[in-house]
Amino acid sequence: MSKPKTAPPVSADDVYPPGTPFRDFLEEQLQDPEFRAAYETLEPEDTLIRQLIDLRIERGLSQRELAQRAGMQQPTIARVESGRSASLKTLQRVADALNADVRISIVPRQAKTTDKKAVKA
Repeated sequence: MSKPKTAPPVSADDVYPPGTPFRDFLEEQLQDPEFRAAYETLEPEDTLIRQLIDLRIERGLSQRELAQRAGMQQPTIARVESGRSASLKTLQRVADALNADVRISIVPRQAKTTDKKAVKA
């Protein structure tokens, strides 16, 4: 018996030719509510990582130099910068080595108003 034929997988290149600006691709993907929710969940983490990388570069430090200042191995800095989990203690050591502060706050989420009886201002 032969296997049933299946359609070949669709790649991003099939939908968006190489050279398509990322922003255009992202804007279209953000129209999908499920994608948007996942993207927004990751945004704070991505912002923190970008701040850390930008500050390291601004200070003129390589990952290896930052690791030495923080008393850790270079692969640890690479893991932090790639978004793998890092403890608050590790983030504090990295921030200290960058002559920076870590600020974390927990704030209540804003209620989503999907109810048709939304409060009128």
